[in-house]
Parts: sequence; structure tokens; C-alpha cells
Amino acid sequence: MSRRRAFTLIELLVVIAIIGILAAMLMPALSKAKQRAQGILCLNGGKQLLIAITMYVNDNSDFYPPNPDDANVLPGYNWVGGNASVGGLDEFNPDVLKDPSRSLLSSYLSGNTAMFHCPGDNRMGPYSGLDPKLVGQQVSAARTFSMNQAVGTIDPGYDANRHDHIGAPTLPVNGPWLNGQALSNPHRRNSPWLTYGKSTSVTTPGPAMTWVLLDEDVRGLNDAAFAFDMENSRWIDVPGTYHNSGCGFAFADGHSESHKWLMSGLKPTFGSPITNPQDHQDWLWLRARTSADSTGTMPVPN
Repeated sequence: MSRRRAFTLIELLVVIAIIGILAAMLMPALSKAKQRAQGILCLNGGKQLLIAITMYVNDNSDFYPPNPDDANVLPGYNWVGGNASVGGLDEFNPDVLKDPSRSLLSSYLSGNTAMFHCPGDNRMGPYSGLDPKLVGQQVSAARTFSMNQAVGTIDPGYDANRHDHIGAPTLPVNGPWLNGQALSNPHRRNSPWLTYGKSTSVTTPGPAMTWVLLDEDVRGLNDAAFAFDMENSRWIDVPGTYHNSGCGFAFADGHSESHKWLMSGLKPTFGSPITNPQDHQDWLWLRARTSADSTGTMPVPN
């Protein structure tokens, strides 16, 4: 009887090496495919959140939900409450998102908290809420979505001193960072940058050109309002780059899109001047879609 020839050690090593090379060649493509799939899920999440905002607007005399940029968890004073920053009290606490009094979109989402979180953000940590079924478990981070700081409403108490919450949230937000001076001279609505308290007030640059929600980079994530400096070429809060250097947006007219940044990689963090020319173009793109000067003329940035 003939004997079957076995692989030699060298032949086996060659086959293993070829498999390793092929795997290395496939990994980038698989990674990009995974990010594209996550991007689709993220766009759907933003779309669902925007539908919830539209339903809230229809139920509340055209007013956008509160967006006070203070991470409060008081009943009735935030579109989504809590501090979702790295190490923040609510980083791994979905309870706040489920509570329709502390997160005013919750009732329009049937308590589905997954919509607030981009799957490209892979943070995991110990559950910090009070649900006995989840105590001791590892859960995904609660939120990555934030609202344009130029969009939404605040109440008279917060408008007066940015500490108390008193009265109904029917005033347009002030957008304290729009002039780049929130720490010393916070911006006031329409002085000069437009802020939008009602959906019908989004006339310039227009609903299709004004973003309402985006994926925020976790390095700047804290409260639920995305701070943007309209006057100086720098990032205050940082937009996400989860999807092949792209970021998910939901716009006031109801459409969602994933915008791929010209600059690859992470963007500079809080207050750092933008030095990369491609990043400057990215900043200009977002500037044109965040607000507009009340005079009707967009000034040249610093």
C-alpha cells in the first residue's frame, strides 16, 4: 500500500505565513466595513432622536426641548440629563435616559436608551444606576450624542444666572460659547449669533444647513450641549471621528448624514488653536452649519 506524503515543517510554516499575510491584508478592510456598519446604526440613532425632537416640538407649541448645557437632572429641564463624560456620574447610568421627566425625549423613544449612544464608542464600565437587574454588570457608555448649543430652550431662572431653574423653558438658548468667551463674557442670544428656540426660527442658514445633533468625541463630552466657538478657529467641544474619520449629524429639516472630515485622526481638544489646514476647513464646514450672524453677514474668523 502507498503511504500518503505529509507536510514538512517548512511547508507548514510557509502556509501559516501566507495565512497571516492574507489576514493582515484583510483586517483594514474588515475594520472599515465594521465602521461603516456602525455609522449606519449611528445615523439611524440620530434620525430616531430627531424624530423624537420633532414630536416634542409638535406637542409643545413649536418649542425645542431644553438644552441648558449644565448636565442637570432636574425634572423638566433637559432634553437629556446627566454628565456622560469619562469618569462622570452618569457615564454608565442609563437610568437618567429612561426617565421621561429628566430626559424629555425618553417618552417618544419608548425608553430605548440605545439611540443616545454611537456604537463606534466602545467604552464599557460598571453599571452605576439603581436597577437591581443590572447591578454588578458591565454596560456600554450611556451617551455620545449632543445637541447644538445654538438650538433649544432655557427657563427664565437659568437665563438670569445660569444656576437656578425656574419657570417654563420657553426662551431660546444663549449659546454661551458662540462668541468664544463663555468663561468671562458668555454669549447672549442673537448678540450677534442666532440661537433657535423654535423650529420655525431656523431660517438662517436654514433647516437643511443647521445641524441639531452630532456624535461628540468622548474627550469633550460632558453635558448634552455641544459648545462651538464661531469667532476663533479652535475646537471647544470636539466632534467625533468614529466612522472612518467621519461624524454623524442630524439636521433641522429631518435628514441625517455622515460627514467625513478632511483631517484624519483625532482633533485637538478644548481651546487648542487649529493649526492643520485641513482641520481648519473642517472647522469652517461646521461653523457654516452651526449658527449665523444676526447682521446677515458672516464675519471672517480670527
